[in-house]
Formats: sequence, C-alpha cells, structure tokens
Amino acid sequence: MTEMIWLETVDSTQDELLRRLAPGGPGLPDGGALASTDQRAGRGRQGRTWTTPPGTALALTVHLTPAAWRPPVGVQHYSWLSLVVASAVVDVVRDLGVPAHLKWPNDVLVADGRKLCGVLAAVTPGGGVAVGMGVNVDHRAGVPVETATALSDWMPAEELPAPRDLAARIHAAVLDRVRGWAAALPADGGVVDGTHGCVAGVVDHLSTLGRQVRAELPGGEVLEGEAVGLGPGGTLRVAFATGGHEKMAVREISAGDVVHLRGDVRRAH
Repeated sequence: MTEMIWLETVDSTQDELLRRLAPGGPGLPDGGALASTDQRAGRGRQGRTWTTPPGTALALTVHLTPAAWRPPVGVQHYSWLSLVVASAVVDVVRDLGVPAHLKWPNDVLVADGRKLCGVLAAVTPGGGVAVGMGVNVDHRAGVPVETATALSDWMPAEELPAPRDLAARIHAAVLDRVRGWAAALPADGGVVDGTHGCVAGVVDHLSTLGRQVRAELPGGEVLEGEAVGLGPGGTLRVAFATGGHEKMAVREISAGDVVHLRGDVRRAH
C-alpha cells in the first residue's frame, strides 16, 4: 500500500502536501496521501474555505504524478482527475450502503441532494496533481449547514467506519480508479470526452446529465438548460434555448457552480 500519513491537526491537507513538495520540503511519493479529521482551513472551489468541527469530517489529499506513469498521461487529460477521483469516492460510499451520486464538477451528493463530499485538484510545484477531498462523517452533534449531510445521517452509529479505515479505503479506491483511467486513455494522446470508455464510471455516477440545470458562471453570467453530455477534459455540455422557433444551442462549461433544478429528471440513480 502506498504511504498515507495521518496528521493529528492541519490547516489544510492540500496546502500541507504542496508545502512538502516545495523545494527543500520532505516530499511525498506518487500515490502518497495526507489525512486528518482536524482540518482548520480546508480548500474549496473558487478560493473558498472549507471548515468543519474537529472529528466530524475526513480530509484526504492524494499526490499524483501522471506524467511519470508508464505510459505517461498528458496534461491535457488532468482536468478529468477531479471527476475520476469523485467517482471512486461514490463507489466507497455506496459500498457502505449510502445512496450517493456525482454532481458536476466535483461534488458527491446523496439521494436527497445534500452534499457529502467535495473534491478539488491543484497542480503541485513539480508538475503533479494534489487531489484533495473532504468527506462529512459524523453530524450527530449538529449539522454545520442545511445543505450538508454526513455518513452518520445514513447509517447506524455502530456501523460508521473508523476515520483511518475510511481514509485507507478511499485512498485505495482512488489509486485503483485513476490508474485504470490512465491505462484506458487513447494511446495517441487524443481528445477524451464523455463518450470515451475510460470515463464510463464517471458518466454512470453523474446525476447532472439529463437534468435541467442552472449554471452560475465566472463573471456573473447565468445559463439555464439541459446537461446533455461531457466535452473534452470533462467540460459540461448544456443545451439551451437561443430564441424563437425552439432553436437550441450547446455550450461547454469548464467552470462555475451548477444547480440541479427540480423536475425533468431523466436519469435514475
């Protein structure tokens, strides 16, 4: 098993990994991970901070160096990593009996739409990728926000996995999933969209597809339409009305907050 270091407390497992990989730092091998249940200033998307009370969530960051794998993975495919890792988390959570699914671009939700886990990838000083994730484990003392859920909401307390055991299961699942994904990438380095077999697991878990969505884009633009597929690099393809005569256009979204709208759900998970 690749090394996993347990930290009693940390500002952010992702920030700590980046520090370890900086010049003069102790480093961490490919596939190595840092984990903690006491993270004080976790990273969220678009510069947000993710904070939870000590002991209520598992923070885990895995170091990946895809360019050094055999065969090497081109940087044009790195944007898939958050989705691929999140799909591995879905598998672990489902194995625990929790009805989880994936929301584009990087959230693990449960059946009622509340958030269980978020995933965020960052480029490391050496050109690798630090993929961080935060899994809500125990909310018996109270729910920090109404839109969040935890494993404790979906399974008896006596069946909750110990944090280190959960970290080990997710770590192993992530490494297995990303290596399988990498091995199935096109040998010629060609473009990968949602129709390619290497991301079939992502598409299978992605409940965003087939839904009416509202995409809140950088710069304040809002786009509403149907999520119809994944484009190159894991972009979200949204079909929307352009005017009269029921004309439709498709736009590819690479960043933004996506909200699943009620109704018109065409994929069952």
